[in-house]
Amino acid sequence: MRPPGGCGALALAALMGVACGCGEGGASRSGRAAATPQRPIEMFSWLERIGDSDPLGALATEHRRHHPDDVIINARAALSGLARKALRNRMLHNEPPDTFQANVGDDLMQWVLTNGSDARESKLLPLDDLVAGVASWRESMPATLIERISYDGKIYGAPADLHRNNTVFYNKKIFAKYGLTEPKTLGDLAAMGEKLRGSGVPLIAVGSREPWTVALLMFECLLVAREGPTVYQDYFTGRLTASDPRVLRTLEAGLELFAFANPNHRDLSWLQAVELVTHGEAAMTVMGDWARAPFVVGGLKLGVDYGEIPFPQTAGTFVFSADAFALPVDAKNRAGVQRLLAVIGSPDGQRAISQARGTLSARVDVPPPASDPVLAANYALLQKGSLVLALSGLLPADFTDDLGAALLEMLDEHDIDPVVHTLRSRYMLLQ
Repeated sequence: MRPPGGCGALALAALMGVACGCGEGGASRSGRAAATPQRPIEMFSWLERIGDSDPLGALATEHRRHHPDDVIINARAALSGLARKALRNRMLHNEPPDTFQANVGDDLMQWVLTNGSDARESKLLPLDDLVAGVASWRESMPATLIERISYDGKIYGAPADLHRNNTVFYNKKIFAKYGLTEPKTLGDLAAMGEKLRGSGVPLIAVGSREPWTVALLMFECLLVAREGPTVYQDYFTGRLTASDPRVLRTLEAGLELFAFANPNHRDLSWLQAVELVTHGEAAMTVMGDWARAPFVVGGLKLGVDYGEIPFPQTAGTFVFSADAFALPVDAKNRAGVQRLLAVIGSPDGQRAISQARGTLSARVDVPPPASDPVLAANYALLQKGSLVLALSGLLPADFTDDLGAALLEMLDEHDIDPVVHTLRSRYMLLQ
């Protein structure tokens, strides 16, 4: 990994403009030479291409239609945790990329409220007067989403998509082989795990190389299922007590559920865990709907080879996360980023990204394909406004890091005490 400075691209960086056939040799695909070489736009993200699913490539293609002389450099880290650490280093050294990916909520707004109280020392610029089309975002995007990218009435990020996190993917052939049916309740999950015991096929594939996957399962899914979305939101916004018995009981239930997970989960990423399901080596996985891409790459068809359903007992709750891109105060190519963020927030940009990822657009006026029943159902739920923010948007970075380490220690020791101790000692950060 290169240290901050210059373009600051990681070793894994790819020149999206060249890959897409623009910016090469100082000429655009349209054949007209640029009068003056454009400064590249460095776009920092953890989005990666999975087979034909290439959201950043789709965005670059759409951007090139409007701005053929722009060149986009994709500075990328393969895992979101690595990306956040690299980004933090650059931001703290005032050497940011031109724009970067963050989850809406605290993950983004930490760079606005850097002094902990207001935006006077913000490392991001508000977009309202800088980016074309921002006014339309307020009209076309869910109010809950807009709230999570705003401070003092100003918007600080361009939402690129909208995901449902409380989602189960399962292999229909494995279900048929072992006589399993779609789980409707948490009791169903336990019964399915017992049915698979001794078969060599884990019920739930988990990749805990990054601990956010464990937090997603434990809290965004299991806590919501057991205690409801209000308890989940109240707890992680500091309105309850650190030792709330409902949360402690959920941790115990989570440990019991992990008895049915793959024993090598500490060695796997979320993507490798999903691939266990696509290859028929696990029955199901719990992951946000971005996990569709590996099934498509594996040649599996929704409703035929695999199923996608809400986590049991959470069908009426939409636990959401969304990616947003920001404009740092110290961006070297501010004009280029202004153009790029306008494309990201536009209907055409949203359509390009959401179709490439197989997820919902952040704009309600860009509906999913009518042929996709799962996205259609999620879209209908979205329009009801029943949105619950994922942990990436609720928790401060320090809390997230400590909780993640404690969750992994809990799994290693088969004891909830490490998480209980962390929650008790750090809960004040949420209040």
